[in-house]
Amino acid sequence: MSETAPTSVLVVDDHALFRDGLTSLIGRWDDFAVIGTACDGEKAIERARALRPGLVLMDVRMAGIGGVEATRVITAADPQVRVAMLTMSTLGEDVYQALRNGAHGYLSKDEPADRLHEYLAGLMRGETAMSSTIAAKVLAEFAGPTRRSPQPQPQLPPAHERLTHRERDVLVLLVEGMSNDEIARSLHLSEATVKKHLGGIMTKLHLRNRVQVAVFSVRQGIVG
Repeated sequence: MSETAPTSVLVVDDHALFRDGLTSLIGRWDDFAVIGTACDGEKAIERARALRPGLVLMDVRMAGIGGVEATRVITAADPQVRVAMLTMSTLGEDVYQALRNGAHGYLSKDEPADRLHEYLAGLMRGETAMSSTIAAKVLAEFAGPTRRSPQPQPQLPPAHERLTHRERDVLVLLVEGMSNDEIARSLHLSEATVKKHLGGIMTKLHLRNRVQVAVFSVRQGIVG
């Protein structure tokens, strides 16, 4: 049994069979517990306000208020909640807008159960939660036009220029998909120092989490 209370979970999806299946799956994990479900964005907002879950598993495409907009409302009302999009949509704009709206991860419904658990456990520790297939597709999509362009990169805005050399080193490795521990070993730093640099990067770029940082950095040409 887990030594700490399990993370409370709100499952949001417009397919009843998927909601029930995911709820049953999570019920077999010691470190997570489903406290509610919702079938659309509007109900997700209501349930999140009433139940105050630690984690929301959010579908993207739903009738009425979709998951991306619901994520914006939920994270604005409760900055402590973590939201992971769990979807079949791998469209770059869906991913980027969800992350801009406060999502902490973007996961495919095709993930095996054990891998999904690893992603969610890592997310609750502050790590990146993005399916590898989605991450590769999105980063390639955002980086492609930059790499194809013969024009020099535009001058970075002041917020980007304020990044220290060490923060840029950390940023490059983050975009490559490294964990905090891997970044620390690569740069011969402590993991605590890496976390401090990541905090500085997020503050200076006005972003909420490392997934946002990775996608934003490639899209804006900060890291090519």
